[in-house]
Amino acid sequence: MKTAMSMVIALIASSAFAGTEIKLNSGTISTQKKVIQITESLNSSEWIIQFQNHITESTKAALKDAGLTVYNYIPEDALVVRGTSAQLQRLSQNSEVQAIVPLQAFMKLSPTLGPVSSVTAEKRETFLVSVFDQAERSIVENSVRALNKNVLVQKSAGNSFVVTTDRGQLLSIAALSGVENIQAVTEIESLHAKLGVEILPWVAGDYSDLTGYETGTKVMGFDAAWAMGLTGQNQVAAMADTGLDSGDINSIHRDFSGAVKSGYAVGMFGKTWADPMGHGTHVAGSVLGRGTASGGLLKGAAYSAKMVAQGMWSPILNNLSVPSNLAGMFNQAYDDGARVHTNSWGAAANFGAYEKMAATVDQVMFDKEDILILFAAGNSGVDKNRDGKIDPNSVGTPGTAKNALTVGASENLLSTGGIQRKVSELKPAPENWPVAPVADDKLSDNVNGIAVFSSRGPTNDGRLKPDIVAPGTNILSVRDQQTGASELWGAYNADYTYSGGTSMATPLTAGAAVVARQFLIEKKGIAKPSAALVKAYLLHTASEMFPGQFGEIGASRGQEILTLRPNNDEGYGRVNVQEVVASPNFLFLDQSSAVATGETKVFTFDVPAGKFVANIVWTDAPGSTNASKALVNDIDFAVHLPNGRVLANHDSVNNHSFVQEVTTAGSVRILVNGVNVPMGKNGKQPFALVVSVH
Repeated sequence: MKTAMSMVIALIASSAFAGTEIKLNSGTISTQKKVIQITESLNSSEWIIQFQNHITESTKAALKDAGLTVYNYIPEDALVVRGTSAQLQRLSQNSEVQAIVPLQAFMKLSPTLGPVSSVTAEKRETFLVSVFDQAERSIVENSVRALNKNVLVQKSAGNSFVVTTDRGQLLSIAALSGVENIQAVTEIESLHAKLGVEILPWVAGDYSDLTGYETGTKVMGFDAAWAMGLTGQNQVAAMADTGLDSGDINSIHRDFSGAVKSGYAVGMFGKTWADPMGHGTHVAGSVLGRGTASGGLLKGAAYSAKMVAQGMWSPILNNLSVPSNLAGMFNQAYDDGARVHTNSWGAAANFGAYEKMAATVDQVMFDKEDILILFAAGNSGVDKNRDGKIDPNSVGTPGTAKNALTVGASENLLSTGGIQRKVSELKPAPENWPVAPVADDKLSDNVNGIAVFSSRGPTNDGRLKPDIVAPGTNILSVRDQQTGASELWGAYNADYTYSGGTSMATPLTAGAAVVARQFLIEKKGIAKPSAALVKAYLLHTASEMFPGQFGEIGASRGQEILTLRPNNDEGYGRVNVQEVVASPNFLFLDQSSAVATGETKVFTFDVPAGKFVANIVWTDAPGSTNASKALVNDIDFAVHLPNGRVLANHDSVNNHSFVQEVTTAGSVRILVNGVNVPMGKNGKQPFALVVSVH
């Protein structure tokens, strides 16, 4: 034991940090003075160990050599481990250990559960229980069953299972060895905006009235990519949604003829990937509809790509259902070649929370590295405080995932078709958007405006969301041919229908990701672009929307966007595919370098005079659902310009960063520093860096 622990001392990073807090959802534990909470009366098998220095691979290896099982990271500088009281007592003698506290039952309860008290003890609800080790799931399930005959254990997969029980049992379940976290089962929905407007009977459109803006692709600049032949060839995108038209490759809507690589039923008790509702078909059309029925006029964003369609419709629920093995769904698409995965669904509750689904998305992307998963931010934007500006903190899970590209909705440019009303005329307006200038807006009259319903950030731990926006109002796409399918925001004709929501912005952004990926491969020679690079490039090239559609009228009068990008209204701005394919003086660094804690990588190159823009993105390790801060691996970058100016953004919350400034011609140095990389890959965090000068 002494030998093992001496390894911890010897191999921990030499620069002292001395973490002074353990940041949990249940509350922050101050550790300014050494805290050791180990007594024989404690019946705990999982513990939180905090170190005085940043955690390295050697730290974890030494703990394992000492007989402890290491699970995950808790900020700051702490690990959750499994061990006996005796093992932890010996460990407490080590001078590098700042704190040892038991991971108690109350620490494992998500704050979204609300208070667990005697008043609500008999209320029966359904919960999601996560375990540390997937191999122990069945053991934990049996332990839960043994607690009480009224406890019902239901569907299980991966490292979680669903249980229905009285709220009074929650602490008993959380106290079981192996249980990591308990949260409410999150209800999800498709994220097209429900505006309470009566949809009038449609009159068959003959395409003669089209302006070219109907699909949203023109606002995003796709014409420039298409003119270069960048239409998604040899790329595969996946979509998980209500399904896709008939669910039969041989009898599918002609806009998807030859477009579907594979299809799967992944919803609860689903037998087909057909779309009984219409949402998924509309979404798929925006990604890669061929436009066949319209003579090529109404094409999707990456209309030559292939699709893996995953139908999440549950005939039992008559609604969407998230597969119990969410990671398995993403891996299924990945195995079929998909490197972009679009999801226009999420929770309209627990806003800003980092919960199980978000952590699962982060885990899949961290493991795979080259699959970019997109999620709609949500349609929960409201002005409850009646100041004429949409309130913050309305992004739902899984859109709160760090690594996902989370998409908000900007306005399309269309004056006919779909819903053409003032916001004040919409059914939710009196409660959600009661005052000017929001109430006087129309849904698709200004491309620099953000859709009134689009969810805003930040997340509960202060991270920026959404990451980006794209047109999501009055979008015309493929109409589902199944009997009883919804016309959404109103049919144009038998083949196409309008809709709106972050649901519509997300697949258009997925199409942009497909085209960006194709561009990086074919035009830049990057054979296997990482998800971090594709994401970084889309963020880098996005169009600034400041100050928004109402102009610089001031915060007190409802100015839509108060600061330059990035911000929690527009993210990094509106997707700009024209800029993606223009590539003026771009430099790409993709995962070829990685940094460990305390390590700095330096990149030196010459630039012309102009507007210098640089951003960095990394695919972070999943955070703990028990922690109040999701970021795990923290890296910084600084730019030394030829004029001596240093641009730096020391962000310890987000896994991306951005700087820009006008520069003179000359030599630029970029320093990427590993501030703290406790859960890297072999101790290091890869990253993607994009630089341009305009």
